[in-house]
Amino acid sequence: MSFKQLFVFVEGNDDERFFEFIIKPKLSNRYDLVQIIKYSEEKKEKIDNYISSIKQMKADYIFTNDIDNVCSIKNKKNEIKTKWKNIDEEKIFIVIKEIESWYLAGLSDEKCKLLKIRIVKNTDEITKEEFNNIISNKFESRIAFMVEILKNFSIEIAIQKNKSFKYFIEQMNIIVD
Repeated sequence: MSFKQLFVFVEGNDDERFFEFIIKPKLSNRYDLVQIIKYSEEKKEKIDNYISSIKQMKADYIFTNDIDNVCSIKNKKNEIKTKWKNIDEEKIFIVIKEIESWYLAGLSDEKCKLLKIRIVKNTDEITKEEFNNIISNKFESRIAFMVEILKNFSIEIAIQKNKSFKYFIEQMNIIVD
């Protein structure tokens, strides 16, 4: 049996934290190694070379990016393909709107009350700024708030509250407990 590897490219620290805590454990049963790579601070050429190396090794990879203010997933994917020449379109997953929307999606109404934040039924349009405005004074920092969300996160609830998260879970064949 061959050694199976998955490389997950994420934008920044918040994405890395989310994927380490929520996604990596779910993929570890299918891969011998799941490595998360933060690409936002790396040179474009380095990431292109990394993707080429992954392909040569016949390993798997996915590339995540926030849609931000781009008007469509197709346009965002085209923007990404223009920037990184070695990337395969089917490996690109767009987070709508930003990773913070995926964090909030995983909270039940009860958990929102427990964390003293407003209940959000659909997180598809949540931006980083809106997320930051939701943070309760109960938390000493934004990171502490995010970690607490991850401790209370439900994939089952998140797929009901965020379409891009649901799409990602389905495409990656992640089993929902």
